[in-house]
Amino acid sequence: MSPLARLLAVLALSFGVAAPAPAQQGLTGLSMGALDAARARIQSLRTDLAGAPEEARRLGASARASLMSGTGVRAVTYLAILLLVGIGVEWLYWTYAYAPLRAVQAVRARSPGEALRLALRRYGLLLSGLALFGLATIGASAAFSWPAGVHELVVGATLLLLALRLGWLTVGVVVAPGRPHLQLVPVDPAKARWLAAAAIAIACLLALGYFVPQVLERTAQARHVAGAIRLAAVSAAALLLVVAAFAFFGRSATDGGAARARSIPRSFLLALVVVAVYAVWLLSPGAAPISAILGIVLALQLALRPLVFFFWQDEAGGDSGALPSIVLAAARFVVLLLGVGACVIALDTPLATLAASESPVLQTGLRLVGVATLALLTHVVWIGVRTAIDRRLAEVTPSDPHAPPDPSARLLTLLPVARVTTAVVLLTLLILSSLWALGIEITPLLAGAGVVGLALGFGAQALVRDVISGIFYLAEDAFRVGEYIESGSNIKGRVERITVRSVALRHHNGPLHFVPYGSLGAVRNASRDWVVDKFNLPLPIDVESEKIRKLIKKVGDDLMQDAAIGPLLIEPLKGKLYRVDPGVKIFRCKFRCPPGKQFDVRAQALRRIEAALKEMGVPFADLRLVPPAGKA
Repeated sequence: MSPLARLLAVLALSFGVAAPAPAQQGLTGLSMGALDAARARIQSLRTDLAGAPEEARRLGASARASLMSGTGVRAVTYLAILLLVGIGVEWLYWTYAYAPLRAVQAVRARSPGEALRLALRRYGLLLSGLALFGLATIGASAAFSWPAGVHELVVGATLLLLALRLGWLTVGVVVAPGRPHLQLVPVDPAKARWLAAAAIAIACLLALGYFVPQVLERTAQARHVAGAIRLAAVSAAALLLVVAAFAFFGRSATDGGAARARSIPRSFLLALVVVAVYAVWLLSPGAAPISAILGIVLALQLALRPLVFFFWQDEAGGDSGALPSIVLAAARFVVLLLGVGACVIALDTPLATLAASESPVLQTGLRLVGVATLALLTHVVWIGVRTAIDRRLAEVTPSDPHAPPDPSARLLTLLPVARVTTAVVLLTLLILSSLWALGIEITPLLAGAGVVGLALGFGAQALVRDVISGIFYLAEDAFRVGEYIESGSNIKGRVERITVRSVALRHHNGPLHFVPYGSLGAVRNASRDWVVDKFNLPLPIDVESEKIRKLIKKVGDDLMQDAAIGPLLIEPLKGKLYRVDPGVKIFRCKFRCPPGKQFDVRAQALRRIEAALKEMGVPFADLRLVPPAGKA
């Protein structure tokens, strides 16, 4: 049974997946085979643990005897010579490369992006020295005549040393303990040293669990000792990973209480992934590479968001528009593709075989990759459109919500509708394209959707009328967010929100009315361009009309010169004799100003006219003597 088949069988049993009736017998046999393999694996671990002490004593005695012999002394001497050759070559390299390394280390990074560039240069210098050491050591080993089995031991020890040094270099560059300005991960600087120590310890354990058992099995035939060492190293590494997940990758202190209550801690998810991979390794070592790759992919998907946004926090205040979100989406897609490629390599499947295969599982997997590509492209387009709309909305949003709307209010009206429409269009296109990529014929679906849409149109005529009416209202710019309007149904108020079907009007007394576009009718907009305000002055019949007109004109000139009222006037205050009734003269005053400002201007005009009339000794007429006025 292949490792992938075993893994799928274990997962099927774990989640209780039921197969179709024709395949039930095959799945049952596969599941029983997976269970038998798991039992054999557990028994093998027990055998290794039981036989390891005796085998270790035998192996120790054999190693002491070999070291005391001439062959052992010659092997140790050759090994020391190899180390001297590797160290010498690396020392020669550092005589020229140490100065550039110190120059790079002396630069103080001012942002995570600059720290990344410096880290890549520093890592390249360090990795070049390590590569020269490894090539010189392994290359020189071919020049010696080694005893039987010793050459494999030397090569394995060299690879182990290279792996340990590579882990040390990587942790030192990424975590940078003691140098917070050079860190490449969003970790608390106070925990950086502990994180580096934990990472190095995990790398050492995994390297020991991989290289040492292989050397023991090939050279000394110590199968039980190799199995025990592998079990101990992997178990200790898994335990350290679980501890590190809870210690270093929990929620930050800046997370809100609501977020803590809603979401599952990232540390718990990482620990769960580690435990799942370890359990699969215990039950089926052949399926362990696939499960480990899947676990790494899941862990990276969880850690990519804080890691990607970490490199923009200082350069753009933590929000530089659409670029971080696009990079995050692309990074997640690349990680997914790399995980698929790693799984193919782990299964030892040639690419030529995959290309020529007609397996339904393979074809479905390739189609799912195509769907993921379409989803990535759609997501990138949506991020760009959403960011552009949100940024434009932030630019045109007035600081005072009670201020009269300006010409930019049309953008406040149309942009939210455009954002919702774009989201619906992109989602529809993604669904249709995904169905096509999966091999589903979408032509009958489109035809059926047309028939269903026609039926729904007849059944929802009012809804269709509202939507179409709204399109024409918005196209004709009949009203905007923030404007005060009155509909044909005598519903009036300030426009607070515009949706696809209705408009929300806030009445000046407080109630919020939701009016469908189809019910608006003729719209009276009281907030567009300008407004003319008129008011009457009842004065005694014996006043001189020309003096009153000049008085009103003088008050209007004074208002135009006023620093607070003057900018609000489009046309100055004017007055004239409007009507003569028995015992009363009615003077009509008017002015032009922006919508919504007429109340303030009128109050100031009345106050100044009252003061001027009092100074002239002219009282207002008794309103009880004024007959009802006609229409203006």
